[in-house]
Amino acid sequence: MRPGRSVESFVWEAYFFAPESLRLDSRTYDKTDIYTDLQSYVRFEVPDVSFTDLAGAPIDKLRTALEGSDDAAVREMRLFACQVRAAGVEMRQRIIGALEGNDDERARAEQAAVRMTTDCKRIASKLREALAPAADRGDPLDTAAKWVDEDVSRLLETLLATISRRLEAVGSSRSLVELVEQGAIAEATYRDECGIGRTGRLKMTAREIEALEFRRHLLKRFTSSVLWLSPEVRPAGTWVREISYAAAASIAMAFAIGAAIWNGFEVGSEGLMTWVLVAVVAYAVKDRFKALLQSKISSVVDRHFPDRRWRIRDRERSVVLGEMKEQSGFLAMDDLPAAVLAARRLTREHQLEEQARPETVLFHKKEVDVQAQRVAVADPRFSALTEIFRLDVGRWLAHTADPKRDIVFAEPVAPKVAAAKAPRVYNLAVVFRLRREADDSAPWHRLRVVVSRKGIRRIERIA
Repeated sequence: MRPGRSVESFVWEAYFFAPESLRLDSRTYDKTDIYTDLQSYVRFEVPDVSFTDLAGAPIDKLRTALEGSDDAAVREMRLFACQVRAAGVEMRQRIIGALEGNDDERARAEQAAVRMTTDCKRIASKLREALAPAADRGDPLDTAAKWVDEDVSRLLETLLATISRRLEAVGSSRSLVELVEQGAIAEATYRDECGIGRTGRLKMTAREIEALEFRRHLLKRFTSSVLWLSPEVRPAGTWVREISYAAAASIAMAFAIGAAIWNGFEVGSEGLMTWVLVAVVAYAVKDRFKALLQSKISSVVDRHFPDRRWRIRDRERSVVLGEMKEQSGFLAMDDLPAAVLAARRLTREHQLEEQARPETVLFHKKEVDVQAQRVAVADPRFSALTEIFRLDVGRWLAHTADPKRDIVFAEPVAPKVAAAKAPRVYNLAVVFRLRREADDSAPWHRLRVVVSRKGIRRIERIA
């Protein structure tokens, strides 16, 4: 969110191109199915801070919070753990990525690994010093401090252990590998000596590994929950649809009454069959006319009104931070924006491919209004929200063929006839963008999702 803005508006648009052989259409995959498979989680973005700077201002903020209420102190402790995780993971990725580069990049990565090892020791020491007063405050602050200490310790151990293994794999000096290893071992030793949680062993049973992972996940959920927001989802367009349906029923009923008036209310024995025939036909026409109108109205509502409305609520402060309108459904190729079609056709060699590989198009759209001022009130360090968007394609793969089949072919060079196992895969094209509401020039992005009956095999970025 940009400084000085009271409200920020964003639009998410995505188009999924599925092969028709998956039998995905409005008859087999309705709105309920779509929103069962589309899952969203919204949270605050972790305040940006470099890994080296974690031992500075963030620790000072934590010390100040521990002088106040328990709730504020616990919130700040959890947020600090989130900052360590975000900054640490970013630094680890940067180091591991650079180790794959040329000699200069690798040398810089090795220097960064040394600095990170030193920073880890400094962060851990400063954190434990800052958390010490919590022991005299009793629960829940004492337990929360121990959990945050353990979570950060496990995280530092994992970061350094991963880097040390990667350094060893690329052939770095043994002294450097041992330096980083000792940083990881120091964290495990600290927890073992203080009796804080469990530590790993070279030989563990499956049950012990399960318990170790369960503990790690528990601590991560505890600390990261400070970022979570509660999406309150409710149907949209319901009243428009119901009022329109009532209007359609009224029009159909008016036709039936008109037919009855035209047919007359007095009938003799000689005209009884005619009267009955007109009444039956009028009722049948009325019934079908109402169904046709409701179908057309439903189609219009689906195109022009959102399916669902969201409220994004700060769960800890019970403040609504924003609202979201969500819409999805199937579209014909002719109704797609030109830019979306252009992105889809980037990998098409000839237009005949659209006849050879016909596709069904599913779209998904969200319009988001964020109350930036309310986010700042929650915490001035929060400047963005993150939405984790997940699509379960399991239902899409119900009609896929066997993942492998035997093929035979002739090799002209050998020359010889041979056989091979051919994987049966399907390509899902995804064209999407996230933009500010007024920015129609924002670029479209394109992915290829390669799937088989067993699930997703790989995801390739095309543009």
